[in-house]
Amino acid sequence: MKNMEKIEILPQRLVSWAKWFVKQHVSHGDICVDATVGNGFDTLFLAECVGSEGKVYGFDIQQSALNNTKKLLIEAGLLDRVYLFHDSHSHLGTYLSNSTVKAVMFNLGYLPRGDHTLITKPETTIQALKAALPLLTTNGIITVVSYRGHPGAIEEYNSVKVFLSEINSKKYRVFCIDILNQEHLPPVLFVVHRYR
Repeated sequence: MKNMEKIEILPQRLVSWAKWFVKQHVSHGDICVDATVGNGFDTLFLAECVGSEGKVYGFDIQQSALNNTKKLLIEAGLLDRVYLFHDSHSHLGTYLSNSTVKAVMFNLGYLPRGDHTLITKPETTIQALKAALPLLTTNGIITVVSYRGHPGAIEEYNSVKVFLSEINSKKYRVFCIDILNQEHLPPVLFVVHRYR
């Protein structure tokens, strides 16, 4: 029993899986992006991962999301390493054109407890992914949690799936985690790993 390796318990929710994958790749001092800030939980997580020497860039089109995130970061004492932008994730390349990033996280859909008619769209999400891919450093990672239960979600999920299926296989590996034995339409997690 003494020599047995400790087995890490894997997360149950897909959002937690996304964080688990990111945590395997991000170190103190890295630059990361939360492409869809929402209520700031991924932003806070990334800020903890990068440490005091790292940076996190966060994007959201809703000011209320940025306000919630700022409050969360202030309470945690981590606002100094985070830069929040009231802008679409489709413009992230403009802000990070001279940077290399270790991780980019996307949580698609609508702001929880917010306006459910304001959702991420296939066009801007694909633009954001196109901007994020060349910024990714070797051994960097992109996670995309794609919800499928709200109006417009299936179109976005399909667009992301097709786009990621066609990216350069000599540089990137793309994984998809889909829960097969759950009723309704559960979310899907896409993971892009740059290995070259």
